[in-house]
Amino acid sequence: MASTRRHILAGIAPLALPLALPTSAFAAEESSYPQRPIKLVVPQPPGGPSDIVARFLAESMRASLGQPLVIDNRPGAAGLIGTAAAAAAPADGYTVLVTSRSNHIIAPLVQQGATVQPTRDLMPVGLALRAVGILATPARSPWRNLRELVATAKAQPGKLFYGSAGIGATNHIALEQFKTLAGIELVHVPYKGSGPLITGLMAGEVQLALLDFASAQPALKGGSIVPLAQTGLRRLSSMAEVPTLTEEGFPRFDASFWIGLAVPQGTPAAVIARLSKALDTALADTQMKARAQVNGWELAGGGPAPLEALIRQDMTDFPPLVRRLDLKA
Repeated sequence: MASTRRHILAGIAPLALPLALPTSAFAAEESSYPQRPIKLVVPQPPGGPSDIVARFLAESMRASLGQPLVIDNRPGAAGLIGTAAAAAAPADGYTVLVTSRSNHIIAPLVQQGATVQPTRDLMPVGLALRAVGILATPARSPWRNLRELVATAKAQPGKLFYGSAGIGATNHIALEQFKTLAGIELVHVPYKGSGPLITGLMAGEVQLALLDFASAQPALKGGSIVPLAQTGLRRLSSMAEVPTLTEEGFPRFDASFWIGLAVPQGTPAAVIARLSKALDTALADTQMKARAQVNGWELAGGGPAPLEALIRQDMTDFPPLVRRLDLKA
């Protein structure tokens, strides 16, 4: 019987060996990752916030990864074309999506028939930054802080107007969330993009708008609009006199514009860890910190967990708002 068992095991062993080799080879490939250029998919056109951040990260991450990161702009369908392309790529770490609240959370909720579901089809690598937003009002308005505007809105429900970059835009949904938290009624005026929105705010067509820090700078410096509050976790040194939303009594209103990195579902943990480490190294770079100061960015990092937590919170906050507003692209 023992002799028979030995013969059986001897026959099985040669068959088992080839099955183990691919796993071993794959592990070796992971440990030497990356071996060729990495594609950074940006689901927006060149020149936008995600594209600018992607180009800075590509430059900074190249040193630690030892391979170039090639920008691939794939705009369209509110970011879902590029998001879908990244999600459908091989899960090998050579396609990385530069993702944001706009394409990761809001677009799949608003776009009818969206087949890609980022929370299902992608895995977080890390949170790169939060771009600070500014709640602003025309310089001609009587308010100089957010509480004064809220008091007026409560006394005159439906008499004040707020603008957005368009129906379903991040600043549209964020200010609808703010209305709920503040218990006020404001009338929505959608514009065709951030440029026309800022022009309308400067002209006094609307009394409130949420703008990203970088876009708001020319109008702020020109004195045509006034900042009421900033969305960062702490005050920017360049706007030290402007309180945060938490200081103004709205700790749960997260109106920052976040940007992170994600990879296709199924990407090996070792590859994600390598990318995450490279992202953290890039964010710690002196030049990156200088850029953050100029652009109003709060650099993040810290592995996939902070981005996972942010996505989880967004998926709690935004779907009810989209349903209540009956938003459809």
